[in-house]
Amino acid sequence: MHESAAIVAQVALMITPSDLAGLATLLRAQGPAGSSTYLARSVASGSPEHAAAALAELRQEGLVDEAADLFHTLWSVSAQVLPALLAALEQSGQSADGQTLLWERASAPAGELAELTGYLRASGRSDDARHLLRQAAGRPLKEVAAIATTLDEESATALIGELVRLRSASDVGQFAAAIQGSAELYDALLFAADDLEESRARSAFAALRTAGLPTEPAPRSRSKSRQRR
Repeated sequence: MHESAAIVAQVALMITPSDLAGLATLLRAQGPAGSSTYLARSVASGSPEHAAAALAELRQEGLVDEAADLFHTLWSVSAQVLPALLAALEQSGQSADGQTLLWERASAPAGELAELTGYLRASGRSDDARHLLRQAAGRPLKEVAAIATTLDEESATALIGELVRLRSASDVGQFAAAIQGSAELYDALLFAADDLEESRARSAFAALRTAGLPTEPAPRSRSKSRQRR
């Protein structure tokens, strides 16, 4: 049985997407129970281009269960592979699926999310990195603070900017308290708040004052600062 499964997995990576859909149809009708979905899932261990093309072909042929199994398996591809998979999905007309994968990854542990953000930026997919961070900015504030500490400066600043734009003034105040120990992160928050529309900026700084938190950047950064509202 294990040998048969191994053969099916190898075949899945060797045949064309069209032939794979044909074989899946045959296995669904005549093969052992679950063999067609196992075949589809096996494609996920191959190249991103092959996986994306197979997904499109399975859907085109009406093999809904097999396509769903393959797509769900793609949720667990490594952070290093995901940028190439997103590109392959776009090229095969499945951009929405790529956004779904990013949405799923936004709930990953801080270290994994930071790693993925780095790979996205390194692959020239800065828009995807921003989308990922925007989703992550909606997580519980303590989690967002933990994520911010694991990111590089550019990505941490982007995450904090998303949080300041998306969350309430009260949330900004609570988040500021959580990152106050890092001068770099706290300054990034102050600059992001200062860039808000005037009424929202006033509310954000009022929340900081209410919490007894600084509203001016650390002395080393004063050269960057602007008049606080």
